[in-house]
Amino acid sequence: RLNLVSNFKFDDKRTRTALCVESSINVLEGVESVSSSMQLVFMISDGRIERDSRSKLRRLIREMSEKNMLMVMIIVEGKNKVTTSNGNDSILSMKEVSFINGKPHIKHFIEDYPFPYYLVVGDL
Repeated sequence: RLNLVSNFKFDDKRTRTALCVESSINVLEGVESVSSSMQLVFMISDGRIERDSRSKLRRLIREMSEKNMLMVMIIVEGKNKVTTSNGNDSILSMKEVSFINGKPHIKHFIEDYPFPYYLVVGDL
């Protein structure tokens, strides 16, 4: 039996998420569909997205929706990330700081997540 999950490493320094979404749109547009059913895409990732690409991702996700495509982000976290004593390694516990009118504003990373449909998977 092939253990596909063990092949996921998530050890790249950076993921070009917007490029992945654009590529998905291009592939799905190239597929000839006879019915008007929705096309579904699952993106598997560690879920970390650079702040400066979020607005572009929102635009791309909206474009997908207009083209009857649905992107679902599957965020894979190892068991050690979900069960740490302080929980800071989990994407659900991560916080980020932004500055509004010169004052720091702290919020959870996931609050401003550009993917409306996501699933966080802990231990596989």
